[in-house]
Amino acid sequence: MTRAAPQTAHRSEQTALSSLLELRPGAERPVASGAEAVAQGLAVAKVYAFASVDYPGAAISQVYDSDGTTAVGAFDFDPGGIAQTTAFTFSGGAYQILAVPNSTASVATGINAAGLLIGAYVDLAGDTHGFAISGGSFSDVDFPGASRSLAIGVNDVGQIVGSFTDAAGVAHGFVTDGSGAFRIIDFPGATSTEAAGINTAGDVVGVWSDATGSHGFLLQGNVFSSIAFPLATSTTAFGVNDAGDIAGSYTDAAGNQHGFVLADGAFTSVDVAGAAGSQLTRIKNDGLVTGVYTDAVTGVHGLIGR
Repeated sequence: MTRAAPQTAHRSEQTALSSLLELRPGAERPVASGAEAVAQGLAVAKVYAFASVDYPGAAISQVYDSDGTTAVGAFDFDPGGIAQTTAFTFSGGAYQILAVPNSTASVATGINAAGLLIGAYVDLAGDTHGFAISGGSFSDVDFPGASRSLAIGVNDVGQIVGSFTDAAGVAHGFVTDGSGAFRIIDFPGATSTEAAGINTAGDVVGVWSDATGSHGFLLQGNVFSSIAFPLATSTTAFGVNDAGDIAGSYTDAAGNQHGFVLADGAFTSVDVAGAAGSQLTRIKNDGLVTGVYTDAVTGVHGLIGR
């Protein structure tokens, strides 16, 4: 996977994915628990049965991934107050805070079949790093020389994708080769690029931005394809499975946020019934999906569904 054309302008660090994975309190969160969600879109409608994943007592819970037995994400007790975003795992009906050394805030974003768990954290100096935990061993996942790094997605062979911010404030995507070496991912002509998901074949999805807004992308080998939900004002591709199915979110013309699945070339919109907004973050090989939804009174909940 090679570096594409250089980016032509720079934006604030508050890019499409970094805002979703915001680690500071008071951040605006994705736009809640219904038992079902109905998919209505350009493909044949599918009904998903969703279960909410809410860390006990938290005002905000978000789920980013699951290996089928363990879900990972983050929660806030007091958004807008002094509380910090904290990574958690959910397995066997039990919630557990994920201990990230020397962190003031953390989020768990991915887990693979071998139990390799990744995410991002803010350290005591206020710097943001990616991390990986395997067999109880913790390590940073930081792009060399970057001012900010986020580890966002991981596949079953241990490759990690994410984003980093350079000294000029430009966000770039990256992928590791499993041995710690990094390659940059820049969508041609983009002002920012962030990689969010990777499957076993090494296909990468994420989001790129230009003067017109944010768009999803798929990278296969060295070939980029842009992903735009029909009539959407912005699209983010977050997860991809081994069949090539892609999950993410889009914003419609009215400013409402919806989840989507792209399979066999056809989009399906996925909304939790009665929610003010929905997002999907992963689609697994067995069809399981994860994500976030907001209820009518702006409570934010994690979700798992099929």
